[in-house]
Amino acid sequence: MTAETTTVNVQDDEISLLDLVLVLAKHKKMIIGLPIIAALVAAAVSFTLPNEYTATLKIAPSKNAAVYNWVLTNDQVLEEISKEFKLAEHYGTKGRKATRKEMAKQVKVALNAKDGFLDVNVSDESPEFAAKLANRMGGALQSNLYTMRLLDISKGRYDLELRRDIAAKNKAKFDTLITQPEMARTIELLSPADRYGITSLAAIQAESTLQGGVSDLMQNELVRMQDQLASLQRLVVDGMKKQSSATNTGLWIASVDALQQQAYWDALIERLDHRIDLIKKQERDELKMTVAEVPDEKSGPKRALIILLSAFAASFGAILWSFISEAFNPSRKNENNNALIAKIVAAWRAK
Repeated sequence: MTAETTTVNVQDDEISLLDLVLVLAKHKKMIIGLPIIAALVAAAVSFTLPNEYTATLKIAPSKNAAVYNWVLTNDQVLEEISKEFKLAEHYGTKGRKATRKEMAKQVKVALNAKDGFLDVNVSDESPEFAAKLANRMGGALQSNLYTMRLLDISKGRYDLELRRDIAAKNKAKFDTLITQPEMARTIELLSPADRYGITSLAAIQAESTLQGGVSDLMQNELVRMQDQLASLQRLVVDGMKKQSSATNTGLWIASVDALQQQAYWDALIERLDHRIDLIKKQERDELKMTVAEVPDEKSGPKRALIILLSAFAASFGAILWSFISEAFNPSRKNENNNALIAKIVAAWRAK
């Protein structure tokens, strides 16, 4: 009984396989012809598509890669670049949403698993435009890291530049003050040694201010320098009394103090500028980028792949349709029904 069942199953399998081959043979024209037609149409369409070029800006591996990626995909940043490059006009889109959608297709930010770099890939029909837009993305990253103060080093630079703005305003005030006629004439009476002493103390005080000024040691140093300045002011006033018969001691003291304040803010600005330049260099070291070059080889469209995929899809669709149409073929249904009825009658008559 088991042998008979196995024989029947094998026969059924053979019949099923033959049925499949029969279906394919019956629909051979469509199965062969449709992929050829699809390939020809795909080839005609693909050769009408313009060539695309991809420029790549590479950002070196960094612990801040997630922050870089956030900035490069930030809506506000992308909107600014879109307006600057007039991308709506360039892509031929209408409306902000459509422009951003097209931009998302052409501008890709991805982590390159091969070398760990963060790549900004920009594709366009114009290789020059692609490179220009990719490099602008890098510039936007660099500037927004500072303006948004997303990194500790950017926060430090912002604080220093804020202090410099305040120092510049104070210096401008004393620059104006020491040019007033009475005060200017009084300052002209100072000897070179007196001027050197005042500016030297101001420079030391500016340096101490930038070093912190919060520790007890620093506070003591500042107090000591202020005492030295007061002593110097007294010496200057005494010297000026000997040179002049005037009795306006208050003007002398005010003149020396204004000169000292002007020298202090000037020295502070000089030192702040030095620190700002240093921190900018550190920022450049933190964010290392390889600029995008103008590509000289096209990146798309991949015409051979388009033709191959179209032919494969058409072939799969033709085979699927062949089996579906055969399954719903009325004559085949009748044949199956007749065969089933014959089996039922034979089973009924058997003893």
